[in-house]
Amino acid sequence: MERGRLLAVCVLCWSCSVRVVTAIQRADMFPYGSLSGDMILAEGDDETSRVLSLPRPVYFYDSLFSQLYVATNGIVSAQDLPMEKQYVDDGFPTDFPVVAPFLADIDTSGGRGQIYYRVTETPSVLNRVAQEVHRGFPDAKFTPTHVVVATWENVAAYEEPTRTSGPSNKFNTFQAVIGYDEVDSYVLFLYPEGGLNFFGTRPKESYNVEIELPARVGFSRGEVTYLIFSRTEGPHYSVTSDEQSVKNLYQVGNTGIPGVWLFHTGNRYSFDNIVPASVGGLLATPPTRGHGLSLDTTTPDYPEFEEYPDNTFDPDSQDEEDDYPLTGGDAEFQPAPASDHSEAPQPSQCCYAALNMFFFAFSFCPRFQQQCSQNAFCSDYATGYCCHCRPGFYGNGRHCLPEGAPQRVSGKVSGTVTVGSTPVDLNNIDLHAYIVVGDGRAYTAISEVPEPVGWALMPVAPIGELFGWLFALELPNSQAGFKITGAEFTRRAEVIFYPGNQRLSIIQTGRGLDDHNHLTVDTVLSGSVPFLPPGAEVTMDPFKETYQYYPSVATSTSVREYSVVSADRGSESFSFQLKQNITYRDCRHDSSTTALETLQITMERVFVMYVKEERILRYAITNKISPVGVEPTGPELVNPCYAGTHDCDTTAQCIPQEGQAFRCQCATGYRGDGRNCYDIDECAEGLSTCGAHAQCMNLPGSHRCQCQSGFEFGFDGRTCYIFISKFQSEVFHHLWLLHFFPGPSIFSDVDECSSSPCHVDARCINGLGSFQCQCQAGFYGDGFYCSQQEDSVQTTSPEGYPIVGAYVPQCDANGQYRSLQCHGSTGHCWCVDTRGQERAGTRTPPGTATKDYCDKPDEPERPKTHCEHHRDSVETTGPEGYPIVGAYVPQCDANGQYRSLQCHSSSGHCWCVDRTGQERAGTRTPPGTATKDCLPSAAPPTVRPLPRPDVTPPTNADITLLYAQGQKIGALPLNGTRLDATRAKTLLTLHGSIVVGIAYDCRENRVYWTDLSARTINRASMAPGAEPEILINTNLVSPEGLAVDVKRRLIFWVDSNPDMIESANLDGSGRRTLFDTDLVNPRAIIVVSSSGTLFWTDWNREAPKIESSSVDGQNRRVVVSDGVGLPNALTFDSSSGQVCWADAGTKRLECVSPDGSGRRVIHSSLNYPFSMVYYRNHFYYTDWRRDGVIVVSKESSQFTDEYLPDQRSHLYGIAIATSQCLSGEISVLLFTF
Repeated sequence: MERGRLLAVCVLCWSCSVRVVTAIQRADMFPYGSLSGDMILAEGDDETSRVLSLPRPVYFYDSLFSQLYVATNGIVSAQDLPMEKQYVDDGFPTDFPVVAPFLADIDTSGGRGQIYYRVTETPSVLNRVAQEVHRGFPDAKFTPTHVVVATWENVAAYEEPTRTSGPSNKFNTFQAVIGYDEVDSYVLFLYPEGGLNFFGTRPKESYNVEIELPARVGFSRGEVTYLIFSRTEGPHYSVTSDEQSVKNLYQVGNTGIPGVWLFHTGNRYSFDNIVPASVGGLLATPPTRGHGLSLDTTTPDYPEFEEYPDNTFDPDSQDEEDDYPLTGGDAEFQPAPASDHSEAPQPSQCCYAALNMFFFAFSFCPRFQQQCSQNAFCSDYATGYCCHCRPGFYGNGRHCLPEGAPQRVSGKVSGTVTVGSTPVDLNNIDLHAYIVVGDGRAYTAISEVPEPVGWALMPVAPIGELFGWLFALELPNSQAGFKITGAEFTRRAEVIFYPGNQRLSIIQTGRGLDDHNHLTVDTVLSGSVPFLPPGAEVTMDPFKETYQYYPSVATSTSVREYSVVSADRGSESFSFQLKQNITYRDCRHDSSTTALETLQITMERVFVMYVKEERILRYAITNKISPVGVEPTGPELVNPCYAGTHDCDTTAQCIPQEGQAFRCQCATGYRGDGRNCYDIDECAEGLSTCGAHAQCMNLPGSHRCQCQSGFEFGFDGRTCYIFISKFQSEVFHHLWLLHFFPGPSIFSDVDECSSSPCHVDARCINGLGSFQCQCQAGFYGDGFYCSQQEDSVQTTSPEGYPIVGAYVPQCDANGQYRSLQCHGSTGHCWCVDTRGQERAGTRTPPGTATKDYCDKPDEPERPKTHCEHHRDSVETTGPEGYPIVGAYVPQCDANGQYRSLQCHSSSGHCWCVDRTGQERAGTRTPPGTATKDCLPSAAPPTVRPLPRPDVTPPTNADITLLYAQGQKIGALPLNGTRLDATRAKTLLTLHGSIVVGIAYDCRENRVYWTDLSARTINRASMAPGAEPEILINTNLVSPEGLAVDVKRRLIFWVDSNPDMIESANLDGSGRRTLFDTDLVNPRAIIVVSSSGTLFWTDWNREAPKIESSSVDGQNRRVVVSDGVGLPNALTFDSSSGQVCWADAGTKRLECVSPDGSGRRVIHSSLNYPFSMVYYRNHFYYTDWRRDGVIVVSKESSQFTDEYLPDQRSHLYGIAIATSQCLSGEISVLLFTF
């Protein structure tokens, strides 16, 4: 009781001595003027200061500058400024480095204002900057060594003499403060109350047109070097966008104080763009109107100002009106007492505690910040809170993704679909989608679809259209669905087919983002679909669909037509009607948000197919979203960013410029030139936002913070504190309420449950000033997230369906492993040791007697055999524990040797092998047929002699180009040297993979490839029915270029993340590192078997080069380094003995002899080459601009042919597959994005 009274007294004491913070006054600005040692800029309309030499250089973005200039027109620059007409009326970006607190046409002629500037090391100024930075960036380790202060006092706008009868009486006062140390720089903009009276200026050459351009506030890096010899626009950041946002500068702030703005502007090690503080700050009595901008752009939003009667004290009700100091301690910047204000008293420690408790009790964000994404900030409103994504991210605030980065979706498909009159069950089959946000391409694949349903579901493209709507390419004045729904939503759609009136229900539930920031969506299908004959093809024309938006729901209705072509019926036309609604949780507390009404989705390319052999159903759709009536192909929108024809990287944003010009900017969390971007490991580079006691986990384009054991997140969602029980927190809260307001409370309780803060499988219990989330019966978790997973092995899915194939260990009464373990689904049994590890040679198949010696003591284990190593290296379950369908697992006998008969459990094929596990030719049998006699007495396979490597093959040899295209390897036959597109086909589909490097072994007819997604090196025989084989799956980060030495039976590859070149035997054994020094970005690699020489390219942007060595890593040397830009593709011209490369920087195809002589240009204007091979006086390369295979004649230096696959996406590696080894056989590959 006494503690309660003491708390109440403290709060009453505090409430009598403070009031809500108002905008800063001029006296609150940093000291300036002659007495502070400032220099004064000469009067005039377009003046620039003398160079201000810095005692130590400052980092602006990631560049170092040792001098600054202050200009009349409201800017500070790191280089001497051009004439004002070259920049003052233009928007960002500028051609030169700019810090712009108020960029406008300012004129101080005739004594209309003064401009002061200085660089200082005064301790009081350094201390104040440090305090401001630590308040806006609590985790910053920043101690400024120098500060630059620039002040514009009572400056006027330029006015033409003919326009006015006399000078204007509107003057502005503002300040820019740059603080920096050896590593970082921060900038403060200060706008005192009453300091802004004009908000823009008229262009000097407007020719009597009444137009006023709003001032620009923000930062621009200026032009940066690009491709060594060129320059391009650097990054920039805008704080304002129109007149209203300029007016808001003194009314709001991002530091908690109106009129004070803070930004992180540079870093020594890595810096992509400006980072604003996000503490927030509003006027105590703000204006009634504001202007809202999209929080998902790089221009921050200013929410509409509202009254907060329940969260503020009325100053008029207080006996005294004293300003609470904005910052404290130092006399130099302590606010000067105004005539009507007395000195503010210093609150006691008790009052500080009460102050914190007050804001905790009656602010929503301190309690709900964790409901926001870690890449979002929380804003309090009168009726609740809203989450907003930080600049560089997009979403609904609860879920935020990096701008411009591609997005992956995974989930399950279940339900019952009746095809004709046959019902078919779908039992949690896999769905995966990949969306290239930069151009709106959405690829969806559903695995293990039974054949009748697979054909019949081809017209049901709406299954994949959801992902197109979520991540569509945005045209002006529109936004894709994910910005509205986030990752939690429910989509209900009904498809009615005509003329048969079959009905199919589609329910798709977004369940959030997983640990890798991938969206999880589960799909339930139920109803009937028309029967389609096997082998049919379905085509759908482009179409438009209008979405209507209401609070918490978006709806649409449309009719689609599609054609079915089959061998029996020819071409037929059908249609279906789609009705759908998408429900989600929106935030209605932010009244400044402009509600959407209608938007239009344009689906320009729709591609559907069912692959019978792999039982995979695929949808590929290109999506654009725009206001209704806007034609994406209209003349006003021909910019490649809107047309989707740009060549920006898939992890980059395309930023439109004037006309058809555009700029590529790497997505948030990625680094590069925009056309080639790489993930930044924020954890490894020390760029994470995680606070103390938090662990950083890197994600593509982002990272995640996770508290250590015994800690929990604070309100910011990044800093971890020792866990305090909810009981302790609520006791303090209730004591405060009871003793400060013993009667009927003036603060009515808010029912937090009304905003549905708990998980869908939890119930919300509202209490006085608080609430609880409790998981429902059968679910486990903290209430904010609930699941049915109690033990580490998950036996049921989130929907309650049993997970087929999950192995659950069996434990005895003491909790120890039973010595005999059996798999409930497969029927296999085996013995284990005390650690649960399987004993070699004890596994028995279903239906056979189990081993009777499992309880015998462990015996010394013999070394694993080749078969056992092979068997154990095969991954049979995915990361989530689900079985990997299609994985071939070798069968070994009791002695660890290969069983002579091998069978593939998924495909049903069987074949005989020799003692090394190699398939015997002619022994493979299809499913359902009698297997071959695999006894050792069987006749050995016929072995034909291979042609010598230096023998020219006959002219009728079958030559095929193999190319990598994301999740597949395509085969493109050659007819002579011409591309035979009519016979092109998919050689191998690898769902979930990103195939980059590709090579071919002509002796064993095998294809080899690197998988950037799975971080593996793989191979497969090109025989019908062959299965992929994983060779290497450890210690790979970014495997890209790949080459096969046919003569020495070796593979070589580059890993561009650790910057290494490695080699191994063709079976993955004998792995060794050849080079791990003096490499920056190795890309392409080839091997010339005849001479035993390796060649590779290095993308080192500072010094790109092509090098060579022997295959054993000896005699390393540089072949060429001059005039090289971005050497992506590499091949060898066996006829001339020259190494040739295609350069995505210089756009040239060149060749040079291995000794560096005889360099010549074959072609000087390529598009965007990535990989290349040479065959019969022709170069064949994959091109990212055309998304196809391009042919260049060596003799004529002209383009002679091209192949564009039906499914548009980037092509990676390319190789030649031959029925016989060619002369000087080599293997080539590439680069990556």
